[in-house]
Amino acid sequence: MNAPPPAPTPAPTTPPETAPAPPPSADAQAGTTQPDATTSTAPSAPAEAPLTDEQIVAVLDAANKKEIDEAQLAQTKAKNKDVKAYARVIVQHHNDAKAKQAKLVKKLGITAAESDKSKQLATETQQAVEQLKALQGADFDQQFVQLMVKDHQTTLDLIDRRILQDAKNADLKAMLEKDLRPTIEKHLKDAEALAQKLGPAGTTGAAGAGAQGAASGASTAPGAGAQGGTTGAQRAAGAQSGNQAGQTGVTAGSPGGQGGVQPPAATPAAGAGAGTKGASPGTK
Repeated sequence: MNAPPPAPTPAPTTPPETAPAPPPSADAQAGTTQPDATTSTAPSAPAEAPLTDEQIVAVLDAANKKEIDEAQLAQTKAKNKDVKAYARVIVQHHNDAKAKQAKLVKKLGITAAESDKSKQLATETQQAVEQLKALQGADFDQQFVQLMVKDHQTTLDLIDRRILQDAKNADLKAMLEKDLRPTIEKHLKDAEALAQKLGPAGTTGAAGAGAQGAASGASTAPGAGAQGGTTGAQRAAGAQSGNQAGQTGVTAGSPGGQGGVQPPAATPAAGAGAGTKGASPGTK
């Protein structure tokens, strides 16, 4: 009986081809994610709230006090006569402005109210006065004048950008526009002119360093000169000794009459030998 034929071997099947995966992006390789384009930036700082008339009065009081305190210190510590004169004018004008404001406030029935701005000016006043107290002479004068430039520029900007816009009372606004602002602008121009006359801050320190360097160089130079002078004196003494020795040799040879030979000037020792030789014929 014949064996049954073997079953046919099924043909191998190949898996269906799949599309290759896209390569990872650079951000994925770096382990970072691309920020969303719609992400909003940090919110801007909120605008400052308008100042009330009561707060404006307190700010003006603080600004007047700052410049008065600084100028009163300059009247006692400043060395430059122009700086002293400027400080005297500042004290007088700001005291006048303070008195006019107090009279107007009383008339209008306004009571000063503190704000962040008036508190900031009070803190800056204390810091500025402490810094000025630590200075002397020209350093004080320069720092005070630079401070006057900064203070008046800051107050002028504050009036133009906030106070005049925020003020509600017509009389208060008129005082600011017709009286206070022109005075502050004049003070600023005078301070800028005085600062230019005094020169930039730090000039005194540079001059002091230069003077110290000059003094150091002067003390070194005499030492070098003295050392050189000592060496020259030693050489001169040696030359003089050699000349004296040569002269002695000539003198010793003179009694020999014609036998004495004049020694060369360049070799003092030869003169001594020649003199000895000249003495021998003289004996005969």
